[in-house]
Amino acid sequence: MATIATTSRIRLGAGSPAVVAAGVLAVTLPLVGFVSLLLREQLDPQLHNHQAHFVIFGLAGGFAFTLGYGAGEAANRRGDARVLLLSLAFMATGGFMALHAFGTAGVLFAESRAGFQIAIPVGLLVSAFFAVASAFVDARPELGQLVMRQRGRLRAGVLGSMAIWFLWTLADLPPLSGTNGEAATGTVLATLATLGTIAYAVSAVRYWQLFRSRPTLLPTAVIACFLLLAEAMVGVAITGERKWHASWWEWHGLILLAYLMIGFAARREWREERFRQLYLPSTRERRQEISVLFGDLEGYTTFAERSSPAEAAGVLHAYWGTAAPLLARRFGGQVEKFIGDGIVATFNSRGDQPDHAVRAARAALALQEAVGAIADEHPGWPRLRVGVNSGDAVLRELGGEGHVAYTLVGDTVNTGARLESLAPAGGVLIGPTTRAALPAGSLVESRDGLRMKGKHEPVDAFVLLGVPS
Repeated sequence: MATIATTSRIRLGAGSPAVVAAGVLAVTLPLVGFVSLLLREQLDPQLHNHQAHFVIFGLAGGFAFTLGYGAGEAANRRGDARVLLLSLAFMATGGFMALHAFGTAGVLFAESRAGFQIAIPVGLLVSAFFAVASAFVDARPELGQLVMRQRGRLRAGVLGSMAIWFLWTLADLPPLSGTNGEAATGTVLATLATLGTIAYAVSAVRYWQLFRSRPTLLPTAVIACFLLLAEAMVGVAITGERKWHASWWEWHGLILLAYLMIGFAARREWREERFRQLYLPSTRERRQEISVLFGDLEGYTTFAERSSPAEAAGVLHAYWGTAAPLLARRFGGQVEKFIGDGIVATFNSRGDQPDHAVRAARAALALQEAVGAIADEHPGWPRLRVGVNSGDAVLRELGGEGHVAYTLVGDTVNTGARLESLAPAGGVLIGPTTRAALPAGSLVESRDGLRMKGKHEPVDAFVLLGVPS
């Protein structure tokens, strides 16, 4: 049976002393931070160091933003809405923290600006929105698909909000005008802090409910992160405008500590699947309507037998070096794997391409055109056969600690592989479901009653000649 599997190795050692110690810290540090904030009156000296503030929180903001970007790439690869929303939360905090550091008085600017002063509380509030969304995105199945379809707009919204805040602050426009604008008052800060504290607390409780039955390090670190960020918001409300006091430094430090914990926990995972422990159940197993494209070089085995290894490898490099970016970048497909002289790609595996059948069909024709041009320049090189099929498949996470694979299985995949084996050299053979999804004016030639290995009944197929743009 044909399957499509994307594999990763998972790092072992979850029970090592370092991991256990990190788990204990993740549980205890939020309590320590909260107690120390309550004792600010007993220990709250002034500590002025503008350069240290600029460097420390500039680097911290960059770290949190980079962590968010990495989580976003993992979310895009697996189509996981929870990790995507978490990535946006991390990016929001990191970006606004970097703006706060950028505006440190006495470094790049002669005096403080209100927009830079309150950038961190604003970033934390934006982050809190995504934290809550990540905690409840599993409430309804369609929410995850909606988030993944809108992932580009969501990321653009986060980046755009940072840019607008930065430009608004530089333009010195109300309510961010002056060194102590209306937006930087204690009342505004207290309001932001209250909203953010509630959001992070709710998110932490929800994550605890979700992961209490399997309390691994990364989910525990996320819960601790939310608690620390909630305490940072409490620190905003308690310290108010007590800039440069120890308690003011502390709530900055709580944010830094929160993301260091996430970074450490993610670092303990294998680099290909650092955020796997947070994936939604639907990421681990779901039924998905997809289109699958199989390609194979006809006669490659014979060609390789009479060619040098270098020449045989050169053919694959030329073909697949052209195919991979064409399928992925131009048509939005997911290149799942190369199998010697074969290539497999899927469309809509993340549920965000309702036009997947049309994409796959156009990609197949474009692939044949590109590879055919290469073959024309090298007489004797094997030609490509392509099969495309559409329908339901099941994506299932297989394996565990040490090795994991995300495999697409089902008759749709099996039939796609069989269509490829029956396709003419230089041509594209598609299944009936793919044909039915093509727009009017598409050019096909019927191939009725094809016998396929493993199927009892004959299958109608179509040689694809053209799809209108």
